[in-house]
Amino acid sequence: MAYGEATPLPPFTESYEAAENALDHATASFTEDGWFGAFRAVSKTDDRRLRYPAARHAVSLAYFDWRAKQEGLSLAEYLGGNPPETVLVNATVGDGGPTETAEKANQAQEQGYPAVKVKVGNRSVEADLKRLGAVRERVGERFELRADANGAWNLETAVSFFEGADELGLSAVEQPLPADKAKEHAKLRRFDADVALDESLAVGSPQQLIEAGVADRYVLKPMAVGGIDVARGLTGRVRRAGATAVITSIFESVVGRTAAVHLAASIGGLPACGLGTADRFVEDLGPDPAPVRAGAIDPPPGPGLGIGEVRIDG
Repeated sequence: MAYGEATPLPPFTESYEAAENALDHATASFTEDGWFGAFRAVSKTDDRRLRYPAARHAVSLAYFDWRAKQEGLSLAEYLGGNPPETVLVNATVGDGGPTETAEKANQAQEQGYPAVKVKVGNRSVEADLKRLGAVRERVGERFELRADANGAWNLETAVSFFEGADELGLSAVEQPLPADKAKEHAKLRRFDADVALDESLAVGSPQQLIEAGVADRYVLKPMAVGGIDVARGLTGRVRRAGATAVITSIFESVVGRTAAVHLAASIGGLPACGLGTADRFVEDLGPDPAPVRAGAIDPPPGPGLGIGEVRIDG
């Protein structure tokens, strides 16, 4: 048996109803034309962007899981052809006060995480810089510190933040401007911290944004861009553009999350990725074969995804 997963989460993907309809169409097309028909049913595009990225993720993952099992390889080996690498992952810290934020970042450091991402943008710039300053003082200069604004600022506010953050040694600031202001991010690339795009990749064409060179980092969610194969291709485009790719999950179940781990392991040389999301689930579809240990994840040895039995309701 091969597994795929569609986790629709607008605006990153199509709606639940649209994904369900696309997968119904893919199932019917598979019956008639095999995998070619299934892929064709979920691969329609609008302005160089997939119309049904979550549905295509499901179809393509099932295909690659099946092919890897046929070859007796792990999914990472099938995708990359080389021994897969251990995947470094970052911890995420929410919007607490300076003391709480610093304490949680310190806990992540003690647990072996190589990087921490702090949520910002819900407070004033001054308050967020104070929080990040407390973190830097607590964890030291060598620990990687990132910030994620989730599109909270206008350009003027973002400039103020970047100016104040220069002395804090941030490695990156994720999505400082709203998703539909993607090209304005290029104006922030003059500061020390990298500019990273996330939500903008969900409302625009990732290819066009990469070609335009609007950011230093591109946060690629396989579910949002249409599959692990699409994300792998985009990583190559990012690197050829002289930028950095990061692979993250979109709160998928163990199926999609493990696929993203295999993808990251097959690429290699990535900075810490946002794949340590299993602890956000009260209940999952099956046991996690790729838990975070000391800030890193080893991809399951396979074959295919390397997951055990998955509980499928209905």
